Amino acid sequence: MWQSIRKKIIFWQNPTASSQELILNRHRVYILPSKAGFVYALLLLTIFITSVNYNLNLGYALVFVLISCGWLGINFTYRNLSGIGLTASSSPAVYQGELAHFKVNLNNRSRHARYAILIGFSKTSLQVIDIAELSSHSSTLAIATRQRGWMPCPRIRIQTSFPYGLLNAWSYWNTTQKILVYPAPEQNPPPLPYSAGGSNGSELIAGNDDFSGVRNYQLGDTLKQLAWRQMARMSTTDNDVLISKHFEGGQKKICVLDFAALPAHFGVEQKLSRLCAWLLAAEKEQVSYAFKLGRLHYTQNSGEDHQLACLTALALFGHPAE
Repeated sequence: MWQSIRKKIIFWQNPTASSQELILNRHRVYILPSKAGFVYALLLLTIFITSVNYNLNLGYALVFVLISCGWLGINFTYRNLSGIGLTASSSPAVYQGELAHFKVNLNNRSRHARYAILIGFSKTSLQVIDIAELSSHSSTLAIATRQRGWMPCPRIRIQTSFPYGLLNAWSYWNTTQKILVYPAPEQNPPPLPYSAGGSNGSELIAGNDDFSGVRNYQLGDTLKQLAWRQMARMSTTDNDVLISKHFEGGQKKICVLDFAALPAHFGVEQKLSRLCAWLLAAEKEQVSYAFKLGRLHYTQNSGEDHQLACLTALALFGHPAE
């Protein structure tokens, strides 16, 4: 028996994580008197003892009416929480030290509204929301990030004390939702490490100076290089083609971001922080860059997809494969 009780307590405090929608029911909702509820019970006991000592019939009637109100409060408080569906939405990645925002959806499929629903990661950081009948409400829960990598969503607490405030009904929810945390970019990093292709770390390649015509799309061409007017003329419903503008002359800077080339006295996190800052700087300056991190090598490229792949590699460096 004690083993069974112990298992229930463990499940109550740390329910199994799931990616499926959780419906709050009698197996997941717990209810106990609040501080006001204990004061209310003490007041009823005082009135009852006084009525017994002085044989006050009106005192008995008052006590029984107040007990009935409290008993009905149990049903109303439980009903205000029971039946709510909880689902999690995907959340964007953040940098270490920033707030991670977990998105939670609360679905009310019943025909009565839910009032004063509190949700959050701890009792001291609960948001208060109301959910209309047959509707949904999205809530964003924020928590500080302390280390890079995948950050699982902490245990979520949802509770209510509606309507009287004499009782607290609550439940815990563990979701499989997680957020990717990138390393914190270094503040005031040194200039980008340009390769030795030219005197300034640049190469004389097709630049953006003199327009000379159009050509077929090549891997690595940016959206700015696409010849939209020509594509609109040549594209058909059966055959869409990609055409890029071709320029002659000019210079395009390239650089290599290599983890092994950083100073040996740097720690791992310091190296990752610098690489992260350089990645952001390279994209801001529209510089093509190669990326090397341990056995992982990315050829020279630029753009959002290339940056995302490099940042993900930095975030998961040294972590077990997911």
